[in-house]
Amino acid sequence: MNDSTSSTSKDTTVTPHWRIKPSAPHDYIEASGRSPLVAQLLFNRGISVDDVQAFLKPDTFREPDPFLLPDMDRAVHRILRAIMRGETIGVFGDFDVDGMTATTILHEALTGLNANTVTFIPNRFTQGHGLHASGIEYLKDKGASLVITCDCGISDLAEADKAAAMKVDLIVTDHHVPLARLPRAVAVVNAKRRGSRYPFTEFAGCGIAFKVMQAVYQDRDPSRLEPLLELVALGTVADMVALIGENRALVHRGLRVLNQTTRRGLQALIQVSGLTPGGITSGDISWALGPRINSSGRMESTFIAGTDEVDPSAVGTNTSLRLLMTSDADDAQRLAAELNEINGERQQRTTEVYDKVSERIVARGERMLIFDADPSYEEGVIGLVAGKVSKECYRPAVVVTSGESLCRGSARSIPEFDLAAALEQCSDLLVSYGGHPLAAGFSVTPRNLPRLEERLVALAEERLTGLDLHPRIEVDAETRLKDLGAESYRDMRALEPFGQQNLEPCFLTRNVEVVECHSFRNHEKWASLQLRQNGTTLEAVDFRTLRGPDDIPKLIDLIYNLRLRRWNGVESLQAHVLDLAPSGLD
Repeated sequence: MNDSTSSTSKDTTVTPHWRIKPSAPHDYIEASGRSPLVAQLLFNRGISVDDVQAFLKPDTFREPDPFLLPDMDRAVHRILRAIMRGETIGVFGDFDVDGMTATTILHEALTGLNANTVTFIPNRFTQGHGLHASGIEYLKDKGASLVITCDCGISDLAEADKAAAMKVDLIVTDHHVPLARLPRAVAVVNAKRRGSRYPFTEFAGCGIAFKVMQAVYQDRDPSRLEPLLELVALGTVADMVALIGENRALVHRGLRVLNQTTRRGLQALIQVSGLTPGGITSGDISWALGPRINSSGRMESTFIAGTDEVDPSAVGTNTSLRLLMTSDADDAQRLAAELNEINGERQQRTTEVYDKVSERIVARGERMLIFDADPSYEEGVIGLVAGKVSKECYRPAVVVTSGESLCRGSARSIPEFDLAAALEQCSDLLVSYGGHPLAAGFSVTPRNLPRLEERLVALAEERLTGLDLHPRIEVDAETRLKDLGAESYRDMRALEPFGQQNLEPCFLTRNVEVVECHSFRNHEKWASLQLRQNGTTLEAVDFRTLRGPDDIPKLIDLIYNLRLRRWNGVESLQAHVLDLAPSGLD
């Protein structure tokens, strides 16, 4: 293990440890039938020799029967009854990529069976995450007698009771961890339910929505659902669920659809994102398409600008949902341009809030859990800020937008601290909460905010004190620059799509000469480098260490991902630096 010496503009940053994974046994490499590099990558991911073929060919994956999911038969029966009776079906989604893709999947698959549907996306600022009574009322007013949730509802017990009181039937489809008691509903379809017979549990909300539609279409030509797989790929990758098992197969197929998309909104979004159709990867979803789709949910308000009046046209929808659903090319271009602009504003606001939080962290000194609240923090970006702070400081981080009557918080964590369990232990202080071990959100009254901070910090102190709290960069292989050419890159692509639990390959190369180094696009903490080792050269970019060109040594050991750069029709390999340190030979 090697302690690197990265430095950043904040003294709270924790230096990562480098860990090179063990070499694959010779017998494994031979039996895999793959190049030594690909065999090493497969070995690192825990793929047995018997499973190599299935992993590298996701198209051969055989999907289990969707009716193995809990309550699927009840859900399908109620949906088909609604269609036959001409009932209006409401779809209640969420304002992130997962929620909006799930909403679009349900809407388009149901209308494909001539169902009457109406959709609702809650507003982050007026309603927040999860099922909300005002949204159910909206759908009921539009004629809905059945409401299907997607990416929400599993923990909204009171709201489910309100739906029943309104005489609205509810089907909950969700992927979050259920509470001890399930919501009152006709059906609760969730792979994580206790007693589920389905062999895979790690779907995103859009994946569960797709499985429900597969069950509905099982006797009605399920191949008609294939075009919707691009939405499953978008939501699954953006929600950062594990890209293993069935998720890997769904995303693999979905990327193929996305790269040939006929959906007007995605065609326009791909264009404004500067991507090349035919070459879009899971990484492009994570870094380009996903953030733009997410931006409307983070930044758009339902209020008429400059007033306290709600804009009726903004209720129940947003720019991203309209983009995903539009069939008009001009509309798509306009909406994509709007999202691109909103995303730029989101980036600026995130930086502003992050800078404020960082200054206050330094002033307060080190704690096991970082907690900061302020009325000026924009609710739409506090999750992004919490994530960035948690990553740099390697501590759980909670950032709160404090209000006069209600405070909303977003939290991000490290593997050593389970946020979902911690919030459960604070449930008596919270108005609402939900999420995962590494990411969660909540609302709390101003009166209980100090007590919440005190309790969360105490829980973190109890669980984290004495642990070696350093992020670890897991290195797939130590290699030379000359060993990573175009052929190696092509071999590595067999492991795509990359994502959670199948991370992009990470390499360590030592004693690399920095031939040239300058700022990247005038950003003083980003660097563009020309590298050389024993006659082999490679371009590199460094967006991660935040050293800046003047602080990068002339001879370095570096950890990096290898990616394909496309510029003016020319393709070349490029290293994306994850960390670097002065070489021992410097």
